[in-house]
Amino acid sequence: MRLEEIPAEKVRRALEIYLQHAYPGASRWRAPVVDLAGGPTARDLVGRFSDENEALEGRATHRYVLRLGNDRYPHMKLVLEESLLSGQYVFGVDCHDDVKVSPHSPDFQRWNALRERNRGLQARIEGEWRAAGIPTLQGLKPLLGEIRALGVAARELLIVDDEESILDTLRTLFERAGMRTRTARDGGEALARVTEARPDLILMDFQMPGMDGVTCCEALKGDPKTCDIKVLLATASQLDLSTLTYADGFLVKPYQQDILFSLVRKLLS
Repeated sequence: MRLEEIPAEKVRRALEIYLQHAYPGASRWRAPVVDLAGGPTARDLVGRFSDENEALEGRATHRYVLRLGNDRYPHMKLVLEESLLSGQYVFGVDCHDDVKVSPHSPDFQRWNALRERNRGLQARIEGEWRAAGIPTLQGLKPLLGEIRALGVAARELLIVDDEESILDTLRTLFERAGMRTRTARDGGEALARVTEARPDLILMDFQMPGMDGVTCCEALKGDPKTCDIKVLLATASQLDLSTLTYADGFLVKPYQQDILFSLVRKLLS
């Protein structure tokens, strides 16, 4: 939905559902207070959000966020962002917990447990949003319509992401564009899929539980059997220079369909 088509009441309901899950029971008193009064549509309320389009250089789409946290982690965000389709906005939860902690760190197990909890919260919040008719990425599928074929010779794409809604939407998008797709939910599963059948391109998320995207890229590029498979790495995070040696291309989230298809064509041409 476009910002002017999203009723302000849906924005307030999205905030209410988020806080109910993020600050349950006795922790409710710690929930941040956000004033979303006034204005009939989301367009009138986004001034109360932070616009990360201004903060992240090179971002092509608007990403409005409220850093609300949860009762155990202060950095989780409620996000209202422009989606794959230009001008279409969806709500999402950004766990914002992509700090890489060494397996040798004494806090490694606790950090992984926190990340798993955050992802559980994300799934429950976004699931209740969908049930309440609040636009999310998964609701975009009926709007994808007829997609023009990519026009490249290569047809086998492996999509790697731990979020089911992203996997489902991207799979629909590329299959309508004439490509065959397979999916994996983390880097380890992606390596297994590559062993089963060689893809022409891997579209991979940066941050995932288990093996992350950079570690998977490093394994692929370090193996003579897979080093020439093109990898397009998608991330909402800042990447350090060492990452540039592993992937063949980079996408900054959120990205739009035309940018995604342009990079895919370039890598496969």
